[in-house]
Amino acid sequence: MAARPAPAMPSPGLKSLPPLGETFSHDSLKAHVGETFYVYGGKGLRSVVNLKLVAVEGLRRDKSAEQFAARFSGPVEEPLSAGVYQFQHPASGEFQLLIGPTGTADAEGRYYRADFNLLLP
Repeated sequence: MAARPAPAMPSPGLKSLPPLGETFSHDSLKAHVGETFYVYGGKGLRSVVNLKLVAVEGLRRDKSAEQFAARFSGPVEEPLSAGVYQFQHPASGEFQLLIGPTGTADAEGRYYRADFNLLLP
């Protein structure tokens, strides 16, 4: 496996955020809106693309499940195809996530979406 470049060290003022990974929930992900994630696997395993979580929306919840979508923005010059990527955040750890491009791009960047359909305990 190719070595990954180390992300920049978190700043001393890094806010406290809930861990992600196996414990995804609408609330835990919504706490990360505005945060940047290091995403590995762009144009090769050594490539790192920064994606910013811009929204967590469309919550539908009942007693057995919750559904929602997360939207990310990334650089226009480094498009990602649909697939499973390794995400890393300095305060919340590492996890894999299936994302897909939304087909939209603007001066701010390209946009991606991850859909969640989670069973509740």
